[in-house]
Amino acid sequence: MQFGIGQSVKRKEDPRFLTGRGQYVSDITLANQTHAVFIYSTHAHAEIKPIDTAAAEAAPGVVAVLTGQDYAGDGMGPTMPEMMPEDMGGPKGHRTEQMPLAVDRVRFVGERVAVVIAETEAQAHDAADLVALEYKALPAVVRAADAAADGAPQLYNEAANNTSFTLRMGDADAAEAAISGAYHVTRVAIYNNRLNAMTMEPRGAIGDYDRGTDRVTLYSSTQNPHGIRHGLSLQNLRMPESKIRVVARDVGGGFGMKTNVYPEEAVVVWAARRLERPVKWIGSRADVLLGDCQGRDQTVEAELALDVDGKFIGLRWKAYHNVGAYIVGAGAVPVVFSLKLSQTVYDVPAVDVMSSAVFTNTPPTVPYRGAGRPEAVYIMERLIDTAAHE
Repeated sequence: MQFGIGQSVKRKEDPRFLTGRGQYVSDITLANQTHAVFIYSTHAHAEIKPIDTAAAEAAPGVVAVLTGQDYAGDGMGPTMPEMMPEDMGGPKGHRTEQMPLAVDRVRFVGERVAVVIAETEAQAHDAADLVALEYKALPAVVRAADAAADGAPQLYNEAANNTSFTLRMGDADAAEAAISGAYHVTRVAIYNNRLNAMTMEPRGAIGDYDRGTDRVTLYSSTQNPHGIRHGLSLQNLRMPESKIRVVARDVGGGFGMKTNVYPEEAVVVWAARRLERPVKWIGSRADVLLGDCQGRDQTVEAELALDVDGKFIGLRWKAYHNVGAYIVGAGAVPVVFSLKLSQTVYDVPAVDVMSSAVFTNTPPTVPYRGAGRPEAVYIMERLIDTAAHE
């Protein structure tokens, strides 16, 4: 059968890639293009003192040195979560607002503080070393369980114990009855470690502005061009979506990490409109290790109850999900899905699961290859393996 279900589908893109004819953001060059280099915070938590950009602005080839004060002064907006549990009928939580260039405080190592724009990338790198930055260091916390403890350094006054929201699903009474009356109960404490996606193609972005039509174009290595356009319109640029075009050509890996609006994307488009020249940024490995959103980072205490025949009769767990310094994009989704799918493929009649989204002085976490589903599977399979050994 030529078109039968299950038949293999031949790939059409391979000859182009294998012969070097793919086109990524770094392959794109626009007329009159400038180059951007971002300056990232070296502090996990600190107040930003006035930034001295004079020496950098006077350096050869420099077109502009821009800070958060410039961004805010032009009326640009912050990046906020795409969704929160309250949008789906859940409890209210603290919605963060991340300015693409920090204005008065940084909350993780790698937060963007300023951008240098020059005629060449080398000139931008040289000038970035001349930007004078001073900070007033503040106490920081990096583990979710530590951040949720009484007396921990607070990232936001509005989020007590650094907790944005707590979700609970299932039947607490039924789970308690199953566990208290079980023939055997397996208990595990798990840390599902944080990770970085590390795509083959680091993130990149080019902003372009057409003065004649007052339209902007963003070339980006994004997985989500329509979502990026919507976010730029609604939150950052505050201009009609019809005046924004997002172009995503070949994308060298993403895994969920390249779905939300990143600070660099908002900044290059804003800067291009401000300077009326294209602005190109290509992240180095160091840049993306510092600035990319990351995945997982969940701390869990879990219990699985079994009857005399080894059948699962109850599941209960409590987790802290480290969302980093800001909830960006779909950063709340892994918390929700890890709860909804807690028992995964197994018949477990009584379930009680709870998870808190906790702020820490680390890069934001977002969906990574499954958006909460792998977190749920990890918990359940660790419980089952341990129960089998016991």
